[in-house]
Amino acid sequence: MKWLDDFKSALVNEDLDKIEYLINNYPDKMNIEEMQCAAALLENAAAIYKRKQKELNIEFQKVKKAKQYSF
Repeated sequence: MKWLDDFKSALVNEDLDKIEYLINNYPDKMNIEEMQCAAALLENAAAIYKRKQKELNIEFQKVKKAKQYSF
């Protein structure tokens, strides 16, 4: 299924925009195996989002600290 292939590709590339697009344009019909694969991919996507959120939070904290020291 093209949607699953596109989703896998977006995960490998950590393309958050493409992942979001694909999640919002979920296919209407899937068989059981495709649904199970999609569920696993969605879990991976959630993990990527959580990791990216932590990374952004760290960068935000660095900016806040740098801002404190700027004149």
